[in-house]
Amino acid sequence: MLFDLRAPGRKRAVQAVYVVLAVVLIGGTILFGVGTNGPGLFSSDNGSSNSTSLTDQNKDRLDQLTKRVRANPRDAESWGSIASLRFASGTELIPATATTPPADAKAEFQKAADAWAKYVALKPDPISIQVATRMATAFSPENLNRPSDWADAQGLATQAQEDKAQKEGTKVPVDTYIALLQAQYAAKRSDRVTDATVAKLRELTPKSQTAALNATIALAKNPNDTKAQAALQKATGAGTAPGGTVTLPDEPTGTTTPAPSGSK
Repeated sequence: MLFDLRAPGRKRAVQAVYVVLAVVLIGGTILFGVGTNGPGLFSSDNGSSNSTSLTDQNKDRLDQLTKRVRANPRDAESWGSIASLRFASGTELIPATATTPPADAKAEFQKAADAWAKYVALKPDPISIQVATRMATAFSPENLNRPSDWADAQGLATQAQEDKAQKEGTKVPVDTYIALLQAQYAAKRSDRVTDATVAKLRELTPKSQTAALNATIALAKNPNDTKAQAALQKATGAGTAPGGTVTLPDEPTGTTTPAPSGSK
């Protein structure tokens, strides 16, 4: 598969895929999209093929939800839905060839952020994993570039995912913690906070993949670390193709453990 590094957020997407491959090599259970049913840190959820109908549907739904919160400002679920739909509307406004979101898309992300603030203030239980993950994307460097809010939203998404996994007797995908660590480093969170996330990653990753994990952690701290990029490419068997794209193998190599057939 090929990933165009010039597209919005693709550099981070490539880093995430490398990590997914690294863990697949040792038979780990990985989900792409930060372990949720909604868009993750590495996807735009931009359905350009039906953007007109999506926009119309979003507008009608937003009108309904706005009426609800006017009647009941403490309706946390509706505030969360507004935040999610505003995010979706923003992604629809990003051209496929854009390297940064245009002003109208950022304006929608800001409206999403306003609704998100009201949602979080009402302390919903449980927090919606999809809404939290979408807002983490909205706050990420590629969009609103608000590192502290990014880390907070990703932290809530991770906690909600952990709670869900505990109830269902499942495991939290490793890339959930990778996304969290990226956000924490960007927000310059304390060593105590980032060390706890790193410790979780080390707990989940077999020692045979220590080199790949070390490169992943280095990239979370500094996405432009070329040595870490090269180390992770080597560990996953990925290569760089001409034209600014990264070519990843269709199947992981160096192991007899089959890759998972699909996501949860």
